[in-house]
Amino acid sequence: MEVPGRTQNSPPKESAVFCQPCNSDGETIVAIGYCQNCNEYLCAICLKVHRKQAVSRNHIILVGDNMPKVSLPVVTPNACSEICTKHENEIVKYFCMSHDAVGCGDCMIIDHKSCKVDRIQDISLEYFNGTEHQNILKKVEQFVKDIDEIKLELQASEGNTRQAYTQAIKDVKAFKKEIIDYLNKAEREMLEMINERKKKNEMLIQELKQAESHIGRNIKEIQTKLQLQVNQANELFVEAKQVKAKLNVIDENLNRLKKDISIDVYTFQHSSSMEQMVKSCVPLGDIVDGSKQKIEQKASKHDCLVSSKEVTDQTGLDRKNISKMDAYFDCEINIKTQDDASDCCIRNCAVICPSQIIVTDANNKCVKLVDVNNKEVSKYNLKYRPTGAAVVNPNLVAVTFPDDRKIQCLTITTGNKIIECDMINVRKGCHKIAIHEYKIIGITDISVEIMSMNGQLIKSLSDPNMKRLMDIAVVPSSQMFYVSNSSLGYKAVLKFDFDGNLIATYQDKDLVDVRGLEVTKDGTVLVCNWAGNGSIHMITPDCKKMKELLEKNQHIYCPYCVTFCNETNKLFVGNYASNIDKQFKNVLKVFQLR
Repeated sequence: MEVPGRTQNSPPKESAVFCQPCNSDGETIVAIGYCQNCNEYLCAICLKVHRKQAVSRNHIILVGDNMPKVSLPVVTPNACSEICTKHENEIVKYFCMSHDAVGCGDCMIIDHKSCKVDRIQDISLEYFNGTEHQNILKKVEQFVKDIDEIKLELQASEGNTRQAYTQAIKDVKAFKKEIIDYLNKAEREMLEMINERKKKNEMLIQELKQAESHIGRNIKEIQTKLQLQVNQANELFVEAKQVKAKLNVIDENLNRLKKDISIDVYTFQHSSSMEQMVKSCVPLGDIVDGSKQKIEQKASKHDCLVSSKEVTDQTGLDRKNISKMDAYFDCEINIKTQDDASDCCIRNCAVICPSQIIVTDANNKCVKLVDVNNKEVSKYNLKYRPTGAAVVNPNLVAVTFPDDRKIQCLTITTGNKIIECDMINVRKGCHKIAIHEYKIIGITDISVEIMSMNGQLIKSLSDPNMKRLMDIAVVPSSQMFYVSNSSLGYKAVLKFDFDGNLIATYQDKDLVDVRGLEVTKDGTVLVCNWAGNGSIHMITPDCKKMKELLEKNQHIYCPYCVTFCNETNKLFVGNYASNIDKQFKNVLKVFQLR
């Protein structure tokens, strides 16, 4: 059965008007009716639905020849047909200009009694051509453009997210491989050392066995001869006199053999830095936003396994020839905070990572974390007056309280928050400390105290030259350390081994007094010449003068502490004396070596 208005076998007449709802769905159906209220042409099926719906059953429908021959403008002053949202049986017909609101008759009576009300039919055509309508159209058009742009950005972000995910996974795996390669290499080197020691001991044992066998034969031979002559007095006398000289030689050989036979039993002592890194559960890295932060992060505390050659290649800095460099003023960082009760007393400073320095402020009983890049300072108050500070690893520092015979360990979180952990009680108050192979090396005025990380004394070293010790610096990967001595008439830098033997001494006519010490990665020693026109003396590992840095420099006055960043070749100096200007007390001076 054929539905009226749905005949599609024969082509439509050129003058035919088509159903608009169907046309919006892609169908071309001849219209048989027209709704004046909706200003829309309808086919038979759409017209039937239109007459049944509650919202449109009262609309005026024109059919046949009464239909307009062409589509009328979308906006015409036709009868209102929208149902009121508050009164379901009423049609929205009125507009209140005072409240910029539309409503039905009931709405106007209830809510707009005293307002001037217009009929929508009377003003709608004028509104259509007015400014407000045009502005709305423009705003909607802009919204369409905005949403299109957002859509494109979302598509791009989706692609970037996939790319970032893939790259991050790749970087994590690459860094993991780098660490594994480093550990494999370190393992190979350690096994080679162990095998070399084993071969050396085996060769020594073989030599001792041969000596033992030779001496044993000689003793057996003498014993046999003496036994054969036991009943013959003359022969026994002659034989005894002849072997007497041999017995002295055998005695010496036996004593030497007893001494040499004590083979050193070696054990593997793991790296304290590696152990502490494992204990502190340092993450592989961090997730940062943007490429700039990512580059900076590579030079930060988490890159603890990069070799010195690799760091040189990444930064473009030459750290092999520090002795040939000169120091140039870079900047100064104000470390005095708003809540400091007095001017700062910078007793010690130490590099945590290329972008972060820790400073002890004795006057204000605190430590301060200094952000070198942003020149920002965060403060952490302490119970006692701190003097020395040493970096255990990038997440842990130790601070000394000599007056109270304590050492406080402080954990630095990834968000640069400081948390107190172990408080270590020590036998003697150490005013400066260094960390070496998971041991605390501290100094009193007249001694060097070697302690375990829990404060237990391992060894105490003293020497007639140790009269007023000011600072200590340990040589990396060795059993040597330097101390600065400031006794009356004896200003010097002293080098000792861990058995307390004096190895070398540095004195110079230009060295007025001594304070802070630092040893760079290549073994160069830096010592503060504590004077009004002070400087930094640079000396060789065997305590020979190389040069004098910052001599008569306007930024240096009584240099008290010094630290050096091997990754950036930056030198950090703290000036202090009771009578110096505040501009020196409250700042950390930064110099670039090049």
